[in-house]
Order: sequence, then C-alpha cells, then structure tokens
Amino acid sequence: MSYIVSPYAVDLEGIRLVGSYSQEFSDHVVRSSPRHVLDRLDEAEELGLTPRDVMRQLLLGEAMHEDFGPTYGHALEVLCHHAGTLLNNAHWAGMRFRYFSMVEEALAELGVDFDPAGLVLGGAPIELPPIDDFPSIGFVESHRIGAMADTLAEVELERLTDDAIRGSVAELRDWARTCQAEGLGLVCFYY
Repeated sequence: MSYIVSPYAVDLEGIRLVGSYSQEFSDHVVRSSPRHVLDRLDEAEELGLTPRDVMRQLLLGEAMHEDFGPTYGHALEVLCHHAGTLLNNAHWAGMRFRYFSMVEEALAELGVDFDPAGLVLGGAPIELPPIDDFPSIGFVESHRIGAMADTLAEVELERLTDDAIRGSVAELRDWARTCQAEGLGLVCFYY
C-alpha cells in the first residue's frame, strides 16, 4: 500500500477559528467541497453522523466523539481544502513512510539539515480528539515558512541524482515559496 502527502497553503489564524463558525458557513463548506474530499468523513457513519454533522461539530465547536479522531483529522483537511490551496504533490504520492528518510538523507549529503517527516508529524494546528492512525498531520506557521524556504533554497537540485527525490525537494521548495509569497502557513496530511 502506498500513501500520499496532501499539502495546503492556508491562513492558520482562520483555521484556528474553529468552534466559532456559523451553521451557514459549515453548510457552505460541505456544499462546496468535492465529493472525493468529503468521502474521507465516511467513518462517521458508524456513529450515524453525516459529513455535515462532522463539519458542524468541528466548525461550531460542538462536542466531538473521542474515538473518531481520524474523522476529525479528515474534517480539518476538508476545511483546509475549502479555505486554502492544495499544492502540487505529484512527487509525494504513491510513497511509503521510509521515503521521508530517503529525502532527508539525500539533503544531508548536500549539507542541508531538513527532515520532511516533520511536516506530517507535528500534530494539527487545532485541538482534535486523539488520532491513533491516519491522517498524520503537521503544520508550519507562516512566520516560520521563511526559514523553511531559506533552508530549501540552499539545495542545488542538479546535485540530487535521484529524479524522484529531486522532484520531491523541488516541490517542498515550491510549497515554502508559495506560502511565503502569500503570507500563509502550511498544513500537511499524510495518509
């Protein structure tokens, strides 16, 4: 089985307003979200909840079911998809977790200290019930994006001999540059 990193350039201050949004906004998020994005909330059906119910709980600050942390993690992604921009991730699809280490090692060989796994292991930018499975979530604050961009700017892409790793590092660099240019944070989901 292979996995994917889904990176979003998003205003983290807006994301952190969860719990204070209106029912109208929650309904708008659900109505405007593509079906393939909402499908990730299907696990909530075990509780008799619809995607609309899950999003309402998250956005309006209603009680969330502690055993369904992964569902609320995916609900956070629905919000990021609605409020942000999904960045190009072609080189971060169809991968296993070991790939993060491979990229980190390739960067280290060039003298660059950057662990891409940190982008998906830092936790969510908001409080959610515990997530004991997927998605893994991480984020970079907008005021820290510049440091990430500077670190990745040091990489001489042509010195990376593996095409896939070169493409992955180029995408990381693009993620950081996009967020920096737009004054946004970065939220990444791994599943």
